[in-house]
Amino acid sequence: MEGKIEYKGVVIVILSAAFLFSFSQFLLITAYPTIMDEFDVNATQVQWLTTAFLLTTIVFIPMTGYLSNIFSSKTLVVFSLSCLVIGTVIGGWSPNFGTLVLSRVVQAIGAGIILPLVQTILLTVFPNERKGFAMGLLGAVVNVAPASAPSLSGIIIDFFNWRSLHWVILPLVITTLTLAIFVMRNVLEKQKAKLDFLSIILSAVGFSFFIFGLSNISVIGFTNILVIVPILIGVMSLILFIRRQLILSLPVLNIKLFYNSTFRLAMILIFINMMLLLSAETILPMFAQDVLGTSAFLSGFLLLPGTILLSVLTIVSGNLYDRYGGKRISMIGFAFTSISLILLNTVSMESSPYWIMIHFCLFMIGFGFTLMPLVTVSMSALDDTDISHGSAIVNTVRQFAMTFGIIVTTTIISTTTSIMDTSYKIGTYWGTTYAFIVMAILALIGLTFTMFINEKKK
Repeated sequence: MEGKIEYKGVVIVILSAAFLFSFSQFLLITAYPTIMDEFDVNATQVQWLTTAFLLTTIVFIPMTGYLSNIFSSKTLVVFSLSCLVIGTVIGGWSPNFGTLVLSRVVQAIGAGIILPLVQTILLTVFPNERKGFAMGLLGAVVNVAPASAPSLSGIIIDFFNWRSLHWVILPLVITTLTLAIFVMRNVLEKQKAKLDFLSIILSAVGFSFFIFGLSNISVIGFTNILVIVPILIGVMSLILFIRRQLILSLPVLNIKLFYNSTFRLAMILIFINMMLLLSAETILPMFAQDVLGTSAFLSGFLLLPGTILLSVLTIVSGNLYDRYGGKRISMIGFAFTSISLILLNTVSMESSPYWIMIHFCLFMIGFGFTLMPLVTVSMSALDDTDISHGSAIVNTVRQFAMTFGIIVTTTIISTTTSIMDTSYKIGTYWGTTYAFIVMAILALIGLTFTMFINEKKK
């Protein structure tokens, strides 16, 4: 496409939108204790503020390929940001917990549309030799937001209440929406598309029931009917969804892309990576507060230096990809991630919390060298006509991995705490230790798998 360099305004708008959606997704994490007290909900219930957001995005992400072929890219960006505005207003006003969850669902509708759309637009407007840089820019935005949101929101909560988090971010969202209305351009070519409603229903039922079943494990155990039945329904629905995509002439999500071995391996590695990221960002502040006795602000501040490193290294890794490809960079990244998780297992109940800061910096160095190069590897393995479906698959995998990872690791911690005949502090310490051991094993598996990447740079 000629004149790709002319789309600076478009790039600014979509990157700003991506940041705001990612930031909003994790904005309330440090406010959970306060929300639990105000609405009288328990720790499992309050996690639905995250789970509902992730599940909604998973439902809408597969539809993005269809929507981008029916509506213009400008229309979709404006609609998505409008959802964020409405959801943010509802969240700030919420008189009860149900309304607050609803606000997250409204926000997530926009997120489910915008996140894969941003990736597709960037890969369209940037030339092939700069796609690594483009993905580095996107990574600097969507990866920094989850890490920075808890620490920044912690500062705001110290001076105001949790509702103020919505009112602080609202002017930024309105400004970005206004820019989108006047600056956004239609940059994507439309292709033939058809929406299969049965596929959407199977996808929604599959992911929702599976995640619901998993989330019940920490509360009612592995063998309860409210765990087994939802998981079985979820798995069966997802199997039917996949089979239907393979026989449809115009699938909602082109599962056949997984026939490409490079794309398939990249998806496995991205899944592992995103599991580790959100798990670490969730359990480290909990560990710092419940085991090491830090304040909420300090537990969030411990993640800040790693966040700054990530913002720099994501762009650096994008440039390195354009020179050296993704295989070597990803190997270096998973090596750092593995080392950091092994070191986190050495933090004892008497250790300084600043050891968490140091080890998390190593973790974020590893993450900065893995995710966006892997995304670029996966996209470069596809034909240009498959980019929109590839972006939808990447973002579905990312969102599901984050949901799956946080449920698995928090279940390990809560189960260990409940079965150990000891204090909550000691139980949390050992539960977190076991979680880090599992995460370290996953990182080492990821390191091994990167050696088999056979990338095709275009």
